[in-house]
Amino acid sequence: LAQTDGQVALPCWAPDGSRLAFVSSTWSDRGCAAGEVWVVDRNGDARNLCDGLAVSLSGLSWSAAGDALFSIGHERGGTALYRFGVEAGEATQLWWQQAAVSEASAPAFTRSADGTFAVVREDGDHPRDLWIARAEEFAGDVLEWKQLSHLHPQTERVRIGRTEVFHWNGAEEWEMQGLLIRPANADAEAPAPLVMNVHGGPTGVSGSRYNAAFGWNQLLANAGCAVFMPNYRGSVGWGRAFSESNLGDMGGRDFDDMMRGLDALVDAGVADPRRLAVTGWSYGGFIAAWAVSQTDRFKAAVMGAGISHWGSFHGKSCLAAWDELYYRRSPYEREGPHRDYSPVHHWERLNTPTLILHGEQDQDVPVEQGYLFFRALQDKGVPSELVVYPREGHGIAERAHVLDMSRRVLDWIGRYLELQVTAI
Repeated sequence: LAQTDGQVALPCWAPDGSRLAFVSSTWSDRGCAAGEVWVVDRNGDARNLCDGLAVSLSGLSWSAAGDALFSIGHERGGTALYRFGVEAGEATQLWWQQAAVSEASAPAFTRSADGTFAVVREDGDHPRDLWIARAEEFAGDVLEWKQLSHLHPQTERVRIGRTEVFHWNGAEEWEMQGLLIRPANADAEAPAPLVMNVHGGPTGVSGSRYNAAFGWNQLLANAGCAVFMPNYRGSVGWGRAFSESNLGDMGGRDFDDMMRGLDALVDAGVADPRRLAVTGWSYGGFIAAWAVSQTDRFKAAVMGAGISHWGSFHGKSCLAAWDELYYRRSPYEREGPHRDYSPVHHWERLNTPTLILHGEQDQDVPVEQGYLFFRALQDKGVPSELVVYPREGHGIAERAHVLDMSRRVLDWIGRYLELQVTAI
């Protein structure tokens, strides 16, 4: 019916079968879709409904009459829900909030026959709960949400750091956005030790999620750290051109965006330039390894399921088409980005103490990537540890492993940033 220049996902037929809606973009992880919304009729006439919109949409639902299409997704670091008039092509934003809708990588909603919307929603201060917007309770172009569940009352007793939105100018003076978590015990305005935690993908986003429920962010905030989560070029939520702006250049200008954000936080008096660390998982793990192969600014690093050698990654990963697509070059070229952006090829610059975490059964980023980087650090005499979790894939899931990993990360960061870490 249609041929696009990107991947397609989430096909959704109109009620009368006259049109098919779908999402199209370039996305770096399986099972995730965020991009432009298209409709194509049975004759093959395809139209992009997102022309002029800097959004990355996911969930789709047709109106009962088939004259309107509803879609939810990432926009400017938050979540938005749109209604598209299919005939006229007009787009109406029904809701936007600095919040995340599950699943955060590809937001989704349900819509009942009477037009009631339901989402599972969270933000930096509140964990996931069920919210609804009843059709009879919102007028015109504004959704009015009502919280339907209160599943986590115990979180009122949990001390967390305040989450803020932070803006800065990245490479080429592009406007950038990210999240900043203040130390949970911060009473003064003095610069704090800071951890830059880089999201994966790279076509992902650090959205306003309840960070006490997953990851290390609020654990670090409780230990006295500020946490910076940059949405560098290549992130979703600012349109397809932005999400594809690091193709052919992963580790280049996107890394420059991150470091400029770090500079802005130092200049603003938020971060102590003598007590900086970098962490990340998957592509974020690659950035952690890349960072310590390029600069000595960081006192410590945590490389989670990261890439250290692009050539061997291509040879063994189940995502072997991805690196060639995203670098836009053959991995078999003698020179080029696969070599230039491999952290192990910058071995002579490795000086930063680095903790490496990996799942033994990881098929996306094979565990040999961790072994390669560990060997390079050891050969250089850099303080380093490698922890491989048995039975685990690209994400660490077993409770004992998650607990062990959290303890190790806090201990590692605390040791080199001189924090007072409470045992967990």
